Amino acid sequence: MNVYKPLLESHVGSWEAAFVLLLIGYVLYRLGKERAARIMQMVLRLLYLIIVGSGIWMLVQYHKTEPLYYVKGILGIVTISLAEMAMVRAAKQRPSLGFLIGAVVLFVLVILIGYRVIL
Repeated sequence: MNVYKPLLESHVGSWEAAFVLLLIGYVLYRLGKERAARIMQMVLRLLYLIIVGSGIWMLVQYHKTEPLYYVKGILGIVTISLAEMAMVRAAKQRPSLGFLIGAVVLFVLVILIGYRVIL
């Protein structure tokens, strides 16, 4: 049975939801809505686990001979790290816009690599 398509859909859908929740959570923290932002951050962390798990599974099962996917995986983990740093710093009301911008830029780069628009 081919599980590639469901894995791909869960992976892409989780990235899309994570992107939206990142922006909403960041804005909520900046507006002082701590409780709602904290909920967004917890859901976001769950999505990170789904993203990393499905990404590793697809890499190992279907793309192990393609070096570009290893680069994409590393960039994806850096993207998640920057997004998490942006959320944590926003929660502490510290400067975090640079981390957010970095996460968004890398997110776009990972998407372009994933759909083979670049490289």
